[in-house]
Amino acid sequence: MNPFVGAQVHTLVENIRLLEVLVTAPLGLYSDIRMLRQALPIEEAADLPRSESGQRRIAYRGLTDENGRLALLAIAQIEVSLDMLDGVEKAGDAGPRPEWTSQARRVMARARQKAGGDLRSNTASKIEGLYVIVDPKATNGRPVADVAEAALRGGARVVQLRDKSGSRDDVLAVSRRLRSVCDQHGALFIMNDDPALAVLSDAHGLHLGQADLTVPDARRILEPHQIAGRSNNGQEELAASVSMGADYLAVGAVFATSTMGKSGRPAVGTEMVAKAKEASDIPVVAIGGINRDNVAEVVRAGADCVCVVSAVTLTDDPEAAASALVEAIQNAKPS
Repeated sequence: MNPFVGAQVHTLVENIRLLEVLVTAPLGLYSDIRMLRQALPIEEAADLPRSESGQRRIAYRGLTDENGRLALLAIAQIEVSLDMLDGVEKAGDAGPRPEWTSQARRVMARARQKAGGDLRSNTASKIEGLYVIVDPKATNGRPVADVAEAALRGGARVVQLRDKSGSRDDVLAVSRRLRSVCDQHGALFIMNDDPALAVLSDAHGLHLGQADLTVPDARRILEPHQIAGRSNNGQEELAASVSMGADYLAVGAVFATSTMGKSGRPAVGTEMVAKAKEASDIPVVAIGGINRDNVAEVVRAGADCVCVVSAVTLTDDPEAAASALVEAIQNAKPS
C-alpha cells in the first residue's frame, strides 16, 4: 500500500472509532458511523475484540470533558482525509470507493449537526441571571471593556457587544478583549449582528435582530458550537425564531425605553415574556426598560435572563448597579 494512502486510511479508521464513542445518539447516526468503518476494505477497520473495544472506550472518554468539541475535531480530520484521498488519482484497492466517500460525507454532516447542537444547547443553558449590553454610545465616555469588566465583577453572566459606529478592526479588537474578560469570570460573550466578527473573536454566540441575517444563514458562517439568539417583539416573530432554530429568544421591549434608539419599539409587557416561555423550552431573555424597580416582575413572568443597558452602563458605578440587579433577580426567583 502506498504509505500516504495508508496513513490517510489509518487516520480515517481511528477517527471513526473515536466518533463511535463520542456520538452514540441518535442510534441511527451511531449505526451509520459504525457501518462506515466496517465497510472500509482493510483489516484494521474490522470490529475489535470486546475487551480491546472496552479499553478503547474508556481511554477515549478520558480524553476530555467536552465530548462535543472533540467530536467536531474528529469530523474535521475525517473530512480532511477524505479530501486528501480524493486528490490521489491512484489510491488503489486500499482507498475507499466513491460511493463510500459520498456516504461518509453525508454521515459527517449529520454528525456535525448533532455535535454542534449539543454544544450549543450546553452553552445556551448558561444564559441566565443578568445580561448586559455594552455600547460605546452608552458608557458615558468610558471604555467599553472597562464597563463590561465592572458589570462582570458585579455578577453579570452574559455580556453583548453592540457597536454600530466603530471600524471593524476596532470592534474586533474590543470583542477579543471582551471574550477574554468573560472567560476570566466564567461568563458568556455575545457578538451583535455580525457573524464574521463572532467567528473571528471566538464569541460564544451571536445576537441577531429582525433586520439581520436569519438564523440558518448566520449558521453558515458561524462555527458549529456558536449559539445564535434573535430579538422578538411579538408572537409572530417568536414563532419564526423558534422555527429557525434560534438558541435563545430575546423578548422586548418589555417596558418603554429610549436606549439605543429603541423609543419607537412598542412595549410588549411581561405578558409577552410569559408567552415566549410557553412557546419553547429554550432560554428567554427579557430586554427593554428593565431596572431594579421592575426586574422582579420580569423574573416572575418567566424570564431566564434579564438584559439591561443603561441600568448598568450609564450608572456611576456599573459594578454596584450590576450587583444590585443580580440580588434583585435572585430574590424574585421562587424559593
